Amino acid sequence: MPSLVSTALLKVCRRACAFLLVAVTMVSWAAAAAADPAWDALVAAAQKEGEVDVHGGPGKVYEDALTLGFARAFPGIKINYLGASGRDTIPKIMREREAGIYNWDVYTGGTTSTVETLKPAGAFQPLRPALVLPDVLDDSKWFGGLDGEWMDKEHKYVLGFEASVTPIGLVNWDHLAPADLKTAQDLMKPQFAGKIVWDDPRRPGEGVDVAQRFLLNFGEDFLARLFTEQKIVYSSVTRQTAEWVVRGTYPIGLGTSFEGIKPFTDQGLGQNIGALNVPLPHPGRGAGYGTVALMDHAPHPNAAKVYINWLLSKAGQSDWTKTTQNSRRLDVPRPQPDNFPQAGVSYIDDQAEENLASRKAAAVIAQKYIPASP
Repeated sequence: MPSLVSTALLKVCRRACAFLLVAVTMVSWAAAAAADPAWDALVAAAQKEGEVDVHGGPGKVYEDALTLGFARAFPGIKINYLGASGRDTIPKIMREREAGIYNWDVYTGGTTSTVETLKPAGAFQPLRPALVLPDVLDDSKWFGGLDGEWMDKEHKYVLGFEASVTPIGLVNWDHLAPADLKTAQDLMKPQFAGKIVWDDPRRPGEGVDVAQRFLLNFGEDFLARLFTEQKIVYSSVTRQTAEWVVRGTYPIGLGTSFEGIKPFTDQGLGQNIGALNVPLPHPGRGAGYGTVALMDHAPHPNAAKVYINWLLSKAGQSDWTKTTQNSRRLDVPRPQPDNFPQAGVSYIDDQAEENLASRKAAAVIAQKYIPASP
């Protein structure tokens, strides 16, 4: 049994290590922004504003990744964060704007409702002028260069910083044999009827991403058969679908994501869940919740710019990878190295504005063929 002295020393060491880790992060961040009077002036102006209002992805995983590091780097700027799906937040933002109320500085999150609703409403400023740090502007630090993933047609408002070749879902292999599920066509096997939960593809979200990918790769007939023949359960409650996959209630989760099951795997549950990576003629690449835009009429414009530069820096993108999603930055960890895009491969960017037509078509097919709830 360790002595009281050794236990106390161990606690001191742990505190010291934690302090050093924060200190190293702060030094690294300071080095990225060093000796730049314009940046210093921007930070000073942001500190006078005192706060920044940020929208981001739902759940604590996103909240921690998008707030904790910034709060440490800029303790003089309070970060007000709301994590929610765009399908829930954007109608509220639109009502506020119609009333002349502008509550938001920075929008991070999914793309479709952003480019379909907020961009046409004039809710964004051009992003490029807000990017000032050399660490951010250096194309060599980014897969495809900094400009390698604009989500809007104009390539100026919504920038994607995530880099994941997204699987169509997750599988709890404790309940299935991998040999039985190797292709998308295998989902049609009778043994999988009643074993699939799907993030509702009739609504914006990850579920319609999957429907879009099936439509582009295999056509409407395949998608219609899947909807009508396999006794699939549909839900737009992401935590519920994740829990069902973890428990094996529905061991195949189409549109279920790693970040959705992370709260369970952190508790030691669902340790044999893996990506459903089936071969596709045209693989999909999506930015997920990993996009950023600068809001028009931002109430704290300087703090907004400081936040966006931090987010796209090495420090901010290192924090982003704690969501379990890859970053396009080449100098940060890759939590899903097997799902990082490969140079020379042509991917379909599911959520880019130029591909919205096929996404809408997939949603219409889902509405047509999914049996109505009793």
